[in-house]
Amino acid sequence: MRIITAALSVGLLCTAVAACGGTADVVSGTAQKTKSASTPTPSKADEPNTENPESAAGLTYSAPPDSPMALGEAWLWTSTTRSGAKATGTTAVLAYEQHKPPGPADENLRYDQVKVRICSTSGTPVTVYRRFIALITPRGEVNTIKMDALDPKTAFPSKDTVLKPGQCAEGTIDFLGVRSKRPAQAVWGPNGASKPARWAIPQ
Repeated sequence: MRIITAALSVGLLCTAVAACGGTADVVSGTAQKTKSASTPTPSKADEPNTENPESAAGLTYSAPPDSPMALGEAWLWTSTTRSGAKATGTTAVLAYEQHKPPGPADENLRYDQVKVRICSTSGTPVTVYRRFIALITPRGEVNTIKMDALDPKTAFPSKDTVLKPGQCAEGTIDFLGVRSKRPAQAVWGPNGASKPARWAIPQ
C-alpha cells in the first residue's frame, strides 16, 4: 500500500488499519513537478499530550460496524480503561467536500475537507484527538496530511480535548489531496480500537 505520511499520525492509524506498508508519497509526486507553483504547507503534526491519563489507562473501544457507515451516521461506542472505568459516546463524519487551496497553487492540488463530531454521552471523561482521523483512497492509500484551518472558528480542535458527558467536539479538518484522487472513506482509528470506524464518501 502506498501511504501519504504525516509524522506521528500514520503510526497510530496504521495500528488500527493494520494494512500499512511501503514508502511512496502520493501527493509529493504532483508537488515536485510544479516547484514554481505555490504548494500549501501542512500544519504542524498534532503532538500528543504525554501526560494524558488516557494514554496510560490501557483504553479499549467496542468494535465499530464491519461495513462503512453513511456520512452523518453516528457510531455509538463504549470505551473501557484498564481500571474498568467506562464511557460511552458517539463519533460521526458529517460531511465531505473538495475545494481548491487558497491563493496560487498547483492546479491539481485540492483540500479534501471532512466535518467531524465526537461526543461524550456518559461515564468517565474522554479525550479526543484530531490525529486519529484520516482519509483512505479507493486504492487503500492513507492520507493523514492535515492543513492549517482556513477558519479556526469552525475547525475541529487540533489539540487534545477532554470531553465530559454532554460535551462534543465538532469541526472541519482539511487534508492535502489531489484532484484525481478523491477519497473513498474517512476513518477514525483511536488507540485501543480493534479496527477503525469507517464512513463511505460518495464518488
